[in-house]
Amino acid sequence: MISQKTCRLLYYGPAESGKRVNLRFIHQSIPPEHLLSLASEDPERQIAFQVSHGDEGDWHVLVQAVDAGRERYRTAGMPERPPFDGIVFVVDSRLNQLDQSLAALESLKTYLDTYGLGLTEVPVVIQYNNRDQGDILPVDRMESLLNPWGLLSFPASANKGEGVRETLKSVLGLTVNHLNEQPRDPAKTPAPEIAIPLGATVTNADDPNTASGLGIDYGPPIPGSEIEDATKALGDAIFDELRPPVVIPVKIPRRFFSGDGTIKILLEVEIDDESTF
Repeated sequence: MISQKTCRLLYYGPAESGKRVNLRFIHQSIPPEHLLSLASEDPERQIAFQVSHGDEGDWHVLVQAVDAGRERYRTAGMPERPPFDGIVFVVDSRLNQLDQSLAALESLKTYLDTYGLGLTEVPVVIQYNNRDQGDILPVDRMESLLNPWGLLSFPASANKGEGVRETLKSVLGLTVNHLNEQPRDPAKTPAPEIAIPLGATVTNADDPNTASGLGIDYGPPIPGSEIEDATKALGDAIFDELRPPVVIPVKIPRRFFSGDGTIKILLEVEIDDESTF
């Protein structure tokens, strides 16, 4: 029997950073037959749609937007699992919004900590939004300040729809793969209030013409498997950059450098497997 699973995505970040603009663009781009009804209809705060995944069944995707500081921290009596499976951290690229972005990052870390999670233990994608505005920080500068973990990140201008598609496809792919690797106990995670609209039709997942304005493939596989490899490679590269260099002191007489021309220095190194220092 084909099963149906739920993937919950949280768009989190400072107020006015563009989270709701992302959701509005996604909502407008999804074919009507794939949109799902919600208990509360507000396409700028939460939307839901269906993605078919071949023999694995259908995924109901719930996307919600929450301003930093308005999240509900886990307290006694609340479920052990967080109310999301993947996160898009949306920040404003403008220089005058940097303090709010840094504060939102700390809030996100605190929020995850109440569930015993860190930023590297849940699928997280960063979106550097409002790249079409004036006085913006370079992406590499924002990476150094907001992304020392080497998480996937995308520059974007949600007002123009730029970067929205790439962000959604990446977080969706990472999250679905993560959920498949770590199946959850449905008894511990209440299902969100999502229902297929009456009379709605679901396009055949085997139809090669089935695609939304976002460019999401509704047939197998859900995009993301290639992202995992890229994320690991990026993480390894960043780790290598952070690894302290090996310093080998060498003394060379200054007289060797007298006169004009180029001098070659050949260093013969032997790796000692027996050494303990």
